[in-house]
This record gives sequence, C-alpha cells and structure tokens, in this order.
Amino acid sequence: MKIRFLGTLVGAAIVLAVSGAASAANEVGQSHFERVCAACHLPTGEGVPGVFPPLKQSDYFKKATPAQLVKLLNNGLTGEVTVNGQRFNSVMPPQTLSDEETAAILNYVSAGLNGGKASWTPEQVKRLRAAK
Repeated sequence: MKIRFLGTLVGAAIVLAVSGAASAANEVGQSHFERVCAACHLPTGEGVPGVFPPLKQSDYFKKATPAQLVKLLNNGLTGEVTVNGQRFNSVMPPQTLSDEETAAILNYVSAGLNGGKASWTPEQVKRLRAAK
C-alpha cells in the first residue's frame, strides 16, 4: 500500500515538473513573440485584416514545412501571401534571432496559437539554417 502511494506521488511530481517546464517554455516563447512579432501580428496573433496576416489558427503556418518557417523568420517575406483565404501583400522584415529564440517563437505559435505541439528545438533550427 505504501509503495503504491509513493509511486503515485512520484508519478504526480513528474507530471507537474514536465507541465511546469512546458509552461515556462511557453512563457519564454510568448515573451519573444510579443517583443518580435506582436507589433504587426498583434499580441493575440490575430493579425490586422488586409495588412498583416494572422498567426493564430493560420492555415499558412500549419501547412508550412519546418524549413519554410525558419527561412521565413530568417529572410522575411515580401509579396502576396494568402492566409485563411485572405490575401495580404506587405513586407515582413528578416528577424535577427538566435536559434533558441526562433525555436521558442515557433513553439509558441504552434502550441499557443494553433493548438499544435511545441516540438521545436534550437538544434533543429540550427540544422535548418545550415541547410539553406
């Protein structure tokens, strides 16, 4: 009985630790997002209709490959893009971000704004940048 209880406590502690780490990582990503992206895409990620596309519930983000997303942050984007059936034609400047910042932002946009998973790592971003 005591062993089962102890096992339950250890299991609960692990779940809380993982959950806490995920929450902290989400906060870091959100902080970087607010510093780098929110001026145009708004703090909610909903964008500005006709001017700046939404990142929240974005079919463009969900369909893009990891390489495309890293390239987009590194190089920016100029010209017309269609997001959620709406056309946008403005300029997104290149962002000067570390691998850690890029991964954190992509994790926040994926999990926090699109209901996906936070699976980006700085190592993955570094590999994708090097592949150009």
